[in-house]
Amino acid sequence: MNETEFGYRIRQALNEGLERMDYKTAFRLERARKAALARYRPAPAAVAAPTLATAGGPVLEEPAVNGGGWLHRLGLAAPLIALLIGFVAIHQWQRAKTIDELAAIDFAFLLDEAPIEAYADKGFGVVLKYGLSD
Repeated sequence: MNETEFGYRIRQALNEGLERMDYKTAFRLERARKAALARYRPAPAAVAAPTLATAGGPVLEEPAVNGGGWLHRLGLAAPLIALLIGFVAIHQWQRAKTIDELAAIDFAFLLDEAPIEAYADKGFGVVLKYGLSD
């Protein structure tokens, strides 16, 4: 027996019992039913699901209860991954730039193209002792 059939049988039993009820009880039940219907507020039929708009990309909908949320999680994690990749790239670029500058100074000293002031600098002895590179 499914739910619809069960509800139909209950309604039949109540209707049969209504014929045996006295008028006052039926009238009070009718008033109570009308009051209950007046207070009843149906749930909104179509509530729009929250969506996430991505920059220049498709709109990502709220993840489903049973799976299907990987696209949503990816949409939230993508900016963080891009930021992390950006930080790593900037760090590598700065490090390569520093290594190139130090190599240029090393070659200038090795080829005797360094200015005279560099030899007179107090830190020049440290440069000769330990070198410029890491």
